[in-house]
Amino acid sequence: MVLGEAFHRRAAKLLSERLTTLEKHAALLFDPANIRYVTGLRFLPTDRPLAACVWADGSAALFVPQMEAEHLASGWVTDVRWYAEYPADEPPVRWMAREAGGPLVVDTAVSAQDWKHIAEEVEEVELLDPVAEQRVVKSPAEIALIERAAGYADMALERAFARLATGSTEQDVLAEIVSVVDGIMRQDLGDDYDLPGPAITGSVQSGTRTTMPNAPTSSRSLTRGDCVVVEFTANVAGYHAQAGCTFFVGDPLRDVVRWVESSMIAQNAALEAMTAGATAESVDLAARRALERLGLGTNIRHRTGHGIGLSPIEAPYLTRSQATALTPGMVLVDRPGVYIPGRIGARNARTVVIEADGPRVLNPRIDRWDKMESRLKEF
Repeated sequence: MVLGEAFHRRAAKLLSERLTTLEKHAALLFDPANIRYVTGLRFLPTDRPLAACVWADGSAALFVPQMEAEHLASGWVTDVRWYAEYPADEPPVRWMAREAGGPLVVDTAVSAQDWKHIAEEVEEVELLDPVAEQRVVKSPAEIALIERAAGYADMALERAFARLATGSTEQDVLAEIVSVVDGIMRQDLGDDYDLPGPAITGSVQSGTRTTMPNAPTSSRSLTRGDCVVVEFTANVAGYHAQAGCTFFVGDPLRDVVRWVESSMIAQNAALEAMTAGATAESVDLAARRALERLGLGTNIRHRTGHGIGLSPIEAPYLTRSQATALTPGMVLVDRPGVYIPGRIGARNARTVVIEADGPRVLNPRIDRWDKMESRLKEF
């Protein structure tokens, strides 16, 4: 357990106190991130359901397949209960619900079929995720892991920039950088390297494909005049951080430079708005207003950013109608974008922690891309 037994025991205690407030008997957790947060257990999810249960009296148990019971009984949760996979007289989640008892809350990582089985077994059950709410504010130890991950995301971004060249495909660039940086992380991190890996993932989009924010990395070859959006997410001991930048292969046209500069202005406006007490919605509004002043208010295709931690995308979400107040310890991805149909998309990403005296960027070398000329290749 990287964060130590005391961290996970405290997380379970806070959950049990919340259950008492909610007048619930137990919480059944299926989300691997929630299970890891409360128990410290790192495992590979399979088709065989595994859950953690925390009761309002502070006790906790793991509900696991029989074949995995032995190796999962190594953390602070010593009450490990197993079900026989074969022969199975009933769905495992139904047995878990009966063991947990009601009134029960279940986190949101369950299928419709599993939810049906649980609801048939426990009369009073609610779909609710109090652990995800706890995870929103990170401890100093969690922030340290995220900051370390941000260093690897920056490393990948720098190596990707060095690798950009006409004739190379998006897939060539991404595959090489992921392989190299993942190898470095595996050597550096030891037991903090999260199997099955890779510990670094990313995307490369070029040309008009940059106008599609979630387009997969393709076999398209880079050509002179291209904009290239590169992003990486690194994982250290389960905690994630992100870095991203828009680069140029060859000299860009003047209007292209203006659009990329506008995305940087929006990102800086969002960062300035990330003060303790501000709302998630107000950060999104700051970025949007910056783009509206530049005449690009209709060229926004997604929210300004989101939280990050045990999941690469988690609450809070920097978008409209999100009244969540920013609190010291929250970690966010600052990632607005500008999209010009048929031309280019421009997007940059950095990982930011909210502190009492203002936001702090966790990426150690992301500011090397602050000047437009630093983003040029083959000029």
